[in-house]
Amino acid sequence: MTLARRATILPVLALASASTDVVSYLGLGHVFTANMTGNTALLGIGIASAKTGAVLRSVCALAGFVAGAAASRLFARRRRALASCLAAEVLPLAAWFGWWQAVGGPAHGSARYGYIALAGVAMGLQSGAVTRLGVPGVTTVFITGTITALTVGLTGRPHGGPLPQRKPSNHVLQGLIVVFFLAGALAGGYAFHYWGGTAAVVPLGIVAAAAAAAFARPPEEEA
Repeated sequence: MTLARRATILPVLALASASTDVVSYLGLGHVFTANMTGNTALLGIGIASAKTGAVLRSVCALAGFVAGAAASRLFARRRRALASCLAAEVLPLAAWFGWWQAVGGPAHGSARYGYIALAGVAMGLQSGAVTRLGVPGVTTVFITGTITALTVGLTGRPHGGPLPQRKPSNHVLQGLIVVFFLAGALAGGYAFHYWGGTAAVVPLGIVAAAAAAAFARPPEEEA
């Protein structure tokens, strides 16, 4: 994949994952469906405080994410691996949005666990696809590693010689992902405030557009 393509599509995916996480956190009982680090911490809190609902929500998110990441392997050998994986990601997001709209009202009861699992599967697919691209120091479903890689790459090592430097263009990509992730969180927050569960259309629309753009590019750019 060319640098220009990465600089276009990876920040857009960060936009989608951040908005998914925010809508999930605000609308599905304070659970993360993209950031499994935070979700694992919430699982520990749920266990420690003996809150069965919180534990089940975190387990559903983790199980969905792992299933999605594992499923991303099915597309690894395809010529259009990234485009195909993004197209697959659209399906659970569409089901998440459609089911939430069909049920209507706040996400309560057993349906909530289905919503969480679907969002987790979508984010696992995205994370698996991006990981298989092998872009150093770049993730899109969480940004701790991206911020760390960007900071270390820009500051170098104070003693004992410099660290191996990434290309400046890679720093630009990392910076874009951080900015777009924040923008996605803001978009998800505002959308949920005004639209409620309909805000799930935000990540759905973003990923659908990214998948369409990926298929529109020449296949050799995914090599």
